Amino acid sequence: ELYQEAFVLAAPDKHELATHKTVKTSDLAGQTLLLLEDGHCLRDQALEVCSRLDVHEDSDYRATSLETLRQMVAAGLGITLLPELSTEGPFGNMRGVAIRPFARPAPFRTIGAVWRRSSTRLPAITQVCDVLAAVLEGRK
Repeated sequence: ELYQEAFVLAAPDKHELATHKTVKTSDLAGQTLLLLEDGHCLRDQALEVCSRLDVHEDSDYRATSLETLRQMVAAGLGITLLPELSTEGPFGNMRGVAIRPFARPAPFRTIGAVWRRSSTRLPAITQVCDVLAAVLEGRK
């Protein structure tokens, strides 16, 4: 396990939830969610967050990437959950998309590193994991 990453809500800037400073998972009840295609772990993670709520998937639209999800939200097609790190940097914000954090306790996903026990690159893998841990510790 490397770190835990919070989810944020991405909504069209004219959407009712865009007026909130923070959102609660219960605010998603009755909403239609845009998701990635089958097979993406982020899709399964978003569905897990919403599993106890009356949240519907918009089965007419499924994205192939986070960027496509952002563009669909900007076009006003619906709302989605994004990993917090995907909303930072120059490509994180998009015109027409409101990013709102969740109130505590915020839903999150756990990011980890996995490798074959027989890997000959264990020293390099360990160094990459150590660098990630140091960078993420510095962000706290």
